[in-house]
Amino acid sequence: MIFDLSSFIPGLSFILYVIFTVFSLNKKKDEKLHWPFILYMFLMSVWSFGSFMMHANTKVLTPLNWNRIMVAGMLGVPITIFHSVMDLFKKKGARYNILLYIGYTIYGFLIVLNFMGAIVTNAWFEGDRFFYTLGNGTFIAYVLSYSFLIIGIIILSRELYRTHDELIKKKLRLPLIGGCVMLMGVLVNLYQPLGRYPIDLFTSTINAFIIFYAIYKYRLVHYSALGMRGILHFVLVIIAALTFYGILWVSSKMMRQMPFQHSFLLSLFLGVVAAVIFQPLRTGTLPIIEKLYFGKRLDFYTSLKNFSESLTTVVELELLGKSTVNKLMETFNLDWVAMMVLEHSARAYKQVAGIGITGSEEEAIDITVKRNDPIVKTVMKHPGPFFAPNKEDEITFEIGEGTSSLRPGLVLSLKFKEKLNGFICLGKRRDKEYFNQFDLEILNILTGQCSVALENALSFEKLNRQQKKLQNMNREIIISRNKLEAFFDGITTPISIQDINYNIVTVNFAATRYFKTSFNALLGRKCYKVFFDRNKPCENCMAQDSMHAGLPFGIEVTDSKTRMVFSIHFYPISVPDGSKKIFLEFFQDVTQEKRLRRELIQSEKLAGIGTLASGIAHEINNPLYGIIGTAEIMLEDGPSAVKFKEYTKDIIDYAQNAAEIIKDLTNYSRTGERVNTPIDICEVIDTSLKLAKRGMNFDEIKVEKKYEDTPMIEAHSNELQQVFLNLVINAVQAMNGEGTLLINVRSQKGNVMISISDTGGGINEQDMDNVFNPFFTTKEPGKGTGLGLSIVYQIIHNMGGRANVESEVGLGTTFYLLIPLTAAETKKISFVHAQKPDEIEDVFFLQRKILVGEKGYLEETIRRKVDEDSYHIVAYKGIQPVGTVSIMPETREPNLPIEDHFKLDFHKKDRRCVEIDRLAVLKEDRRGVIPLSLMTLAYLYARSEQAERVFLDVFADEKKYIKMYKKLGFQKIGEYMWPLPVTVMMMGQKPPYEKTGKRLEDFVKPFMTKLVKRITFEDRERKRFLNTIENITKLSPKNRVEEKQGI
Repeated sequence: MIFDLSSFIPGLSFILYVIFTVFSLNKKKDEKLHWPFILYMFLMSVWSFGSFMMHANTKVLTPLNWNRIMVAGMLGVPITIFHSVMDLFKKKGARYNILLYIGYTIYGFLIVLNFMGAIVTNAWFEGDRFFYTLGNGTFIAYVLSYSFLIIGIIILSRELYRTHDELIKKKLRLPLIGGCVMLMGVLVNLYQPLGRYPIDLFTSTINAFIIFYAIYKYRLVHYSALGMRGILHFVLVIIAALTFYGILWVSSKMMRQMPFQHSFLLSLFLGVVAAVIFQPLRTGTLPIIEKLYFGKRLDFYTSLKNFSESLTTVVELELLGKSTVNKLMETFNLDWVAMMVLEHSARAYKQVAGIGITGSEEEAIDITVKRNDPIVKTVMKHPGPFFAPNKEDEITFEIGEGTSSLRPGLVLSLKFKEKLNGFICLGKRRDKEYFNQFDLEILNILTGQCSVALENALSFEKLNRQQKKLQNMNREIIISRNKLEAFFDGITTPISIQDINYNIVTVNFAATRYFKTSFNALLGRKCYKVFFDRNKPCENCMAQDSMHAGLPFGIEVTDSKTRMVFSIHFYPISVPDGSKKIFLEFFQDVTQEKRLRRELIQSEKLAGIGTLASGIAHEINNPLYGIIGTAEIMLEDGPSAVKFKEYTKDIIDYAQNAAEIIKDLTNYSRTGERVNTPIDICEVIDTSLKLAKRGMNFDEIKVEKKYEDTPMIEAHSNELQQVFLNLVINAVQAMNGEGTLLINVRSQKGNVMISISDTGGGINEQDMDNVFNPFFTTKEPGKGTGLGLSIVYQIIHNMGGRANVESEVGLGTTFYLLIPLTAAETKKISFVHAQKPDEIEDVFFLQRKILVGEKGYLEETIRRKVDEDSYHIVAYKGIQPVGTVSIMPETREPNLPIEDHFKLDFHKKDRRCVEIDRLAVLKEDRRGVIPLSLMTLAYLYARSEQAERVFLDVFADEKKYIKMYKKLGFQKIGEYMWPLPVTVMMMGQKPPYEKTGKRLEDFVKPFMTKLVKRITFEDRERKRFLNTIENITKLSPKNRVEEKQGI
């Protein structure tokens, strides 16, 4: 056996081509190489193996036999190269197919010629030198075979010339060079003196390395990192073989001069060398080669591999997306990268993370890819990384009104159990234009780990969504339950829920209040025992009927003991099968309602009689005037007897009296357009008295009138007559026909004060707040409707006046009416420092009406101790209170009331502070000047108190007030919940408008001037405010100029 350079070259080439061939046969289905390339590698293996066995002269077969095997592989290589080039460029035309058929036919013909001895006639060794002789068919065989290699080189050259893609040029350039080198080496075989050396295989080996480099460098064909490692291990084997070859060569030289007995020492030395060198060589050479081969990228690959293994611990989708795209961008230096994840609700893949995808103005773009998009269909076919060279694999997304598209260079399919949860699109690399097989191997690991991590993240997100959904459902259930409880307790009618055995399950707040029994004391008790103190259900109870029929029923029950009438309604409640039936019972006291209904019917009858009054009056007036006229004629023309004259005169007096009564009734019942006219209030009172006397018994009633000279007032006489008539009737009825009726009329500060007093039994204290409420009465059934005093209050209120009542049980009652003289007085706005009891009452009346009634304040927060000590300002329109505000200096309390809910330590900092609180203005006056005026007066008071900080709080939904406060110079400093969102605001010592001359001159100064005219404070307080206003208006630029000029 001969082992020299001539046998080493083909042996090395054989090992290299076998690795390529074995790798090609073990590729995955979706990554398999084209079979012409596999055949090409196989024939190169046959060529190199036959050459190795021929030059090594192994004696297994003759050199001629191995030569013919070598030639069989060599002649088939050109056609397989041509076929591989056709597949590479996807040449599938008929002419190319014909060329392929011709090529493989020629190859079969040449094999026959080869084994018949027409190409090489003989091959032999003379010593260590190899010789061969060519046959007559050699030239023809080479021309026929390698013409296909020349055609392949021409196709490569043409494609290289045509393409403008630099990456394709780089791909084609190396195979073209390799083919030319191999062609030149093969042609050397035709020259026998050189052909006996394996120059052809040497050039083919060079071609093999060029192809390997093209595959690695430019992804000429797909191969895995397994093949890469095979080549690296092959290099390791070569290094180890050379190392041991050197050791054995040195040993062979030494053995010739060393006795056999000393050979043990050499064996021991070789054992030490093997133990010391082989393992370090094996473990150290591969990292060195990898480091040299991959350079700086090896660290990135190692980091990426470690990162891939750590992905399974990531369960947050956003973190998984960001960390993955950042790592890919860092490792491969990409133009762009995007991770798309399936969103089931949108039935599309949406971008969860991306880098480098921007619009026309560099804004980040979110990509959405529909499930039926071509790229999704392509991704579904690939389980791991795949290249996307086709146009249909583009990603299209919207930018503004147009669309744009990106073509990824590589796509990573994130599948989990055949379910495509997402995919990662990688753009072009900035440092090179390809992904090699080692890149793909690492990315394949990343894809597998990321697929599992994505499934975990999606499952975790699904669990989070379900948890949030359950939390939201729970929250909605709680809110619904609270709403139901609030609605249940907010109903003013007593309601109970009972089971089929009449046991009370629950009741609302109105029920506990009505029956004056605690909630717990009512639960579990029988309804008929609680409501009617009975020992068995009511005789006509419809509760069982309601539950049986599933329909609501209603009944009326009269309590035999109290004679009160109740309307009871039963409503069945649906329950699951097998549960105890329950029903809802509305329990309403309708005693007063039925009484009022009877009285209203009576009132309707009276109203009907009143409607007939004008017609009856007309019918009566005609005969009355006839009687008067006849009596007057009889008085003049009749007998002169004294008795006759006296009786005739009585007839005339009685008839005139009857006519006058009918006239008064007609005027009282007359309807028409409401027109105010100047009237004498005393005359209206006297007319009302006269009407009352004609309908009631005044025999034991003493009437005292104290009328002062009062000016005429503008009013509607019929309405005032109705007011006085109602008050007189009530007073007479309260005295039961015996007592003193006192009527006073006097002037009071531009108004008229009327008081009507009686000496009756008085009004109980608990009824005082209800006397002006509609339908409220303390009279026995049938003797009053409860509408008279409410009509009095409404008429006086509409006139801009005020109606009050004072009463003491056993001594009598006095009604006070304060009426403006003119309609203009009712619209006059004034501001008062509330000090008198009635003014203080006005403050808390407005707070209860507005803050409690409208804003939802708790009733117990009105008239606190701090409120009693505060500075209150009341706005009046005419004599009616329409607005109020309170100011609370810190000097009166250690802390401001607002500090119970919001800490002010940071803002106060030992400064003098004031809180403005409880701004309350009637709804109809909120759009006018009153709210701003009240806030301005509050601020002026704060300034007069030398306050450095002014605080206030306001409900967050009071947008108009917040806007007004901001205009005044207040700034938001925080908020709190009690029980609704409340905004806290603060103003410094000087608001912005005091610092702005134009605003001060154009707005503040004129406003202050008008405000001064409306301030009706006491002299000392008024002076205090005027001084503050003067100090502010002095800041006006105009005033400054006048001061400088001495004006």
